[in-house]
Amino acid sequence: MSERKKEILERVPQTFREQYFSLFAGPEPETIHADLYQNLIDEGTDLILEHLKAYNAKRKEILKKCIELVKIKEAKRDEELANTRVIASDAGNNGVDLRSAFAPLYAGTALAAEGWNILGEPLCKACKPDLWAGEFKPEDREAMLSAKTQFDVTRQAVIKWKPKYAVVDGTILLNIRLMPGVNSGKEYLQDYEETLESAVRLLQTCWENDIPLVGFVKRTRMNQISSKLGVETIRDTALLDLILRLGQYTEPIDGMRGTMVEKYKEKSERLKINSKFAEDCLNIYSLYIRTGLTTPFRLEIPKYALSRLPEICSILYTTSEEDGIPYAIHEVDAMTRITTTLSNIRTLMLFSKAFDLVKRGEMEPEDLNLLALQYGESWGIRDEEFWSSSLTGGK
Repeated sequence: MSERKKEILERVPQTFREQYFSLFAGPEPETIHADLYQNLIDEGTDLILEHLKAYNAKRKEILKKCIELVKIKEAKRDEELANTRVIASDAGNNGVDLRSAFAPLYAGTALAAEGWNILGEPLCKACKPDLWAGEFKPEDREAMLSAKTQFDVTRQAVIKWKPKYAVVDGTILLNIRLMPGVNSGKEYLQDYEETLESAVRLLQTCWENDIPLVGFVKRTRMNQISSKLGVETIRDTALLDLILRLGQYTEPIDGMRGTMVEKYKEKSERLKINSKFAEDCLNIYSLYIRTGLTTPFRLEIPKYALSRLPEICSILYTTSEEDGIPYAIHEVDAMTRITTTLSNIRTLMLFSKAFDLVKRGEMEPEDLNLLALQYGESWGIRDEEFWSSSLTGGK
């Protein structure tokens, strides 16, 4: 090792050096106290199972009322209809929290598919490389911009490919937890307003071109059905798991209400969009469909598209595999998923390129502390077999 490199390494802050080289070290041993382990794992799991038994009993107790409340329809397998052109989109985010700032990482992708064939190259939109040093809710801002990116790229895809249907992986309505709070800065407020506009413009474009826009929600905590039965602690999917059979879906119960619906309406008014748009597009309904052998999934659909719900459900059901994920959604999810490994690779590249800056004299070794992770944050490339082979020369 040259004297210059040795000098640089010696001056690199210990915290940064430990984090950078921890990639090549084995995992730390688990050292949780034995009493804590017993409380959390042994006794804790027994208590959770007791709660689960009570939850299950309550679920079955209201099952009959649930069957009377929910109207069920059958989706037909129709491969000819499934070959209709569909747009699917998804977005992902997985930034890193450095001690100096938060480095966001998010992106969105949209593709066009006809049946089990993808048309041309997908449209992709990556995040703006940035550092947020003063953001109060960086993870929320990142999630919000991820949603905005998905709305934008979906709208571009609708304009480019002119599909019969458009499906977003996730919700049409922005999550209410992303609304600005009292500590939100100007940048957050601006991003929030722009995200609302992106959502409303997407709905407007689909409405003007008579393209049903559907949200395919894989993870949901809603309890809309049980709350109507006077029990607000049982999720809809837990109830419908006992009712819906393969290919079945529920009729929409009610339009979705709440603060976010009102925010969409306020934004459409400020954008001076046709008042009929608010009636047709901003009355969004929720329903459930069982497209595979796993849990039922939730759909969101605007009022103007309700008349084409049987066709939509047929396409989703026909193109789904055993896991219930429609082909187009499965493919765009795989293209967009920003895994922890991918995020860690970017962190590794930041570390490596920062070393290059130090070697060129553009930064001091002490400055590398800016890239140290927040205390308690861990990272590493997870493919142990690959790294083991690389470090031992394949032996």
